[in-house]
Amino acid sequence: MIKIIIFDLDGLLVDSQPLQYKAYNLVFSKYGFPLSLDDWHEWIHKSMNPKMWIQKNKLPLDAEKIRAEKKKIYDKFIRDELELKTGARNLINKFYGKFRLCVASSSRIESIKSVLNKFNLESKFEIMISDTEMTKGKPYPDIFLRASALMNVKPEECVVIEDSVAGLKAAKAAGMACIVCPDKFAATKPTKFANADKVVNSLDEITSEIIETCYNSLYE
Repeated sequence: MIKIIIFDLDGLLVDSQPLQYKAYNLVFSKYGFPLSLDDWHEWIHKSMNPKMWIQKNKLPLDAEKIRAEKKKIYDKFIRDELELKTGARNLINKFYGKFRLCVASSSRIESIKSVLNKFNLESKFEIMISDTEMTKGKPYPDIFLRASALMNVKPEECVVIEDSVAGLKAAKAAGMACIVCPDKFAATKPTKFANADKVVNSLDEITSEIIETCYNSLYE
């Protein structure tokens, strides 16, 4: 049976992708290298970070400096502009007490806690982990396997709820069922989510029955 629900954060529970893009674009533009939306979609779909982007485009920039400047801008956006995705609070409240809950995100652990605190949701989650603390981030399964180990359950007793292709690949590589609620800002082709156990258009669509169906699909 399913014991753990593992949630992604950015693009799933919170509408952060437009703000992530806005923050990075402000920093890169400052140095004369603005990011177009097409650039950002490539960044997302290839699971890139500032260092990878700078190397790919041969930019005369320091990745750590870019990351630090972006952090200051994005932290302000968290405080002033960040909003929950439709259905996020209701879904968390619906599953709280029925399942053990976890957040496994590619964001820094400080950002994860800051975001959840803003919406008074941190107490709903038993653990919060960041793949910045892993040797390999998504699409590798390390973060999800770490979550199941920390919570002392088998991978097949977890369902991951994700919005990205990288998250889906990581969940399936970990041997876990995965429900995908695509983030429209990422403009990902629906065919990229063909391997998901379930694809929904809104978090409001996810029910306990769907969770049970995902568990059963692992053993078909």
